Amino acid sequence: MVNHGQFKSIALAHDSFTQLGGAERVIEVLHEMFPDAPIYSLVLDRSLRQKYQNWDIRTTWLQYFYNLIPKLQYWLFLIPWTVSSIKIVDANVVLSSSSGFVKNIRLPKNCIHINYCHTPTRFLWSEPEYTKQEVPFILRPLVKVLLFWMKKWDYNGAQKVNHFIANSKEVQNRIKEFYHRDSQVVYPFVNSQFWRPTRPKDDYFLIAGRLQAHKKNEFIVEIFNELGLPLRVAGTGRQEKFLKSIAKPNIKFLGRISDEQLRDKYSGALGLIFPQVEDFGLVPLEAAACGTATLAYGKGGSLETVIPGATGELFPDYNKGKIKDMIVHWDANKYHKDALIAQAEKFSREKFKKQITDFISQFLISY
Repeated sequence: MVNHGQFKSIALAHDSFTQLGGAERVIEVLHEMFPDAPIYSLVLDRSLRQKYQNWDIRTTWLQYFYNLIPKLQYWLFLIPWTVSSIKIVDANVVLSSSSGFVKNIRLPKNCIHINYCHTPTRFLWSEPEYTKQEVPFILRPLVKVLLFWMKKWDYNGAQKVNHFIANSKEVQNRIKEFYHRDSQVVYPFVNSQFWRPTRPKDDYFLIAGRLQAHKKNEFIVEIFNELGLPLRVAGTGRQEKFLKSIAKPNIKFLGRISDEQLRDKYSGALGLIFPQVEDFGLVPLEAAACGTATLAYGKGGSLETVIPGATGELFPDYNKGKIKDMIVHWDANKYHKDALIAQAEKFSREKFKKQITDFISQFLISY
């Protein structure tokens, strides 16, 4: 933990508390490191209020509208004004954790802004299909105009960040490509004390994570429909209802499950299927810590977390025939538990904390 006595103050910022994912695991550890730091965020979903009830989370006036309709994408047009309204006081360092817009916050005079970037704002820079997936048809023309303006706003906001930390080499390349900024890589972490093998292997494959269109889960459901092999799907999301409607009986949807339940599912799976391009992707490392190898798409963060032949395999493209062949011939015994766990342990909480502390300490001003 950084000694706050050295500094006037530090504040944290996080895009929004609307779901639980890798970004939320990161902000939880940052809060652990800086327990007295207030956390500025757009909104806090009512389903998460109890979990974060002892945190000093300071939301914006957008919270009122979000309470009425808890879908942040519906309030997209308000986000630039909402971010501009955030008032950070009495801080000489702001550490933001963002894959969206909180990096655009206005800062007090002589305040240093360090942004831990999970990715440049995804639907502005790397997911052009966003409007088709998330926005009602009637609103798409207006949203396209809005996104064109927001892209400029987001770029300008990125120029005001003093220092970027990228969560992977993949994201480091995106920050350079889209924002023309340099960054230092600090990988996220896996809690290997929690994620560990808990049960013997069973006869199923596993998908885990948010069920959204860009995750390519539909493609995997189609493959398992054709193979007839057991597939378990852990997680919820906007695509859940659709995926259930096309899935055959060999595919079971588990919904939102606890980390303890997910740990058991990781441990029992023959293999994890990870078909998306991720910024980094903690899920294959969690699975590895539980003794399970991953079959992943060979782009993005998977290149940094999955070691072919040792902790899983990579497929180079979405060739259905080749992927089906890899699944049919999958041998869970090929991947040794010790090698899987060792790979996960390279990405420890302690290493993450030390690297973040060392990075921040370069810029903190003693008082």
